[in-house]
Amino acid sequence: MTGAVAVSALVGLLSLLAGVALGWHLRSSSDWCADCARTEQSPHSLQRPGV
Repeated sequence: MTGAVAVSALVGLLSLLAGVALGWHLRSSSDWCADCARTEQSPHSLQRPGV
């Protein structure tokens, strides 16, 4: 029983790390929306108060 728990914990950890790596890769490669981060081009209604 403890072997199955260890294997499932290892698989879960590997899955978590793979998801984080994939998300980091997709976020860093999203150059198509480089202008989305500019606040001066965002509509005023979408800006946070105090920015």
